[in-house]
Amino acid sequence: MTVVDEQPAAAPKQPNQARWVELTEVGQEVHTRILSLQEGVLANRSAAVAALARLRRGVGKPAGSVNEILQYTVSEKFAGPGAGDAPTAAETAAHVALTLYAVHQQSQRQRMHQRGYGLGRAVRLLHPDDFGAVVPPVLRRFQTLGTAQSLDELVHHLRGMVQLLRGQAIPLDYALLADELILWQRRGGASTVRLRWGREFYRTPASTGDTAEGQADTGQATDSE
Repeated sequence: MTVVDEQPAAAPKQPNQARWVELTEVGQEVHTRILSLQEGVLANRSAAVAALARLRRGVGKPAGSVNEILQYTVSEKFAGPGAGDAPTAAETAAHVALTLYAVHQQSQRQRMHQRGYGLGRAVRLLHPDDFGAVVPPVLRRFQTLGTAQSLDELVHHLRGMVQLLRGQAIPLDYALLADELILWQRRGGASTVRLRWGREFYRTPASTGDTAEGQADTGQATDSE
């Protein structure tokens, strides 16, 4: 009698499973810090709730200018070797990501930072249906992100978008956002980031049924794009 070794069947890929973009060291540090704050807030720990309240005061302000949040926004990984008097690109990106996350998580009982929810994907979930003849407000808002000529202008538009996402309890990948904001500040990087966001936005299938509930992340990125 011939014995045939049976190979275990591969597990089927779950529908709507997001592919995670691999994070840089800065993005991973932002991810770790937000996870700690997020779990603390959801457990109603007073220290975490107070931390997010302080971080919200830093929205729209320069990195390093708000003393009471430096313990959350300053890191050797953000500064890097040879940092001068001005904030580095990574320090600015981490500051923006952490303070916007604090706005997003306010009054929410779900995890508003989740890996896999790139900006384009998250914004498209505000309007998952096909676009008709009339341009929806969400599309116009998304297009303004691509017209930003300065980081300050971009952050202003991002803040408005985050408030829309919070209103619909749609999460955002703030670790990835931090990495993308670093790239945006480099020569030619803004075009690369705009293209990535556009691909996410227009590739997201209409009416996918994506929901934030049950897709929480407590680990590290495992898949690169």
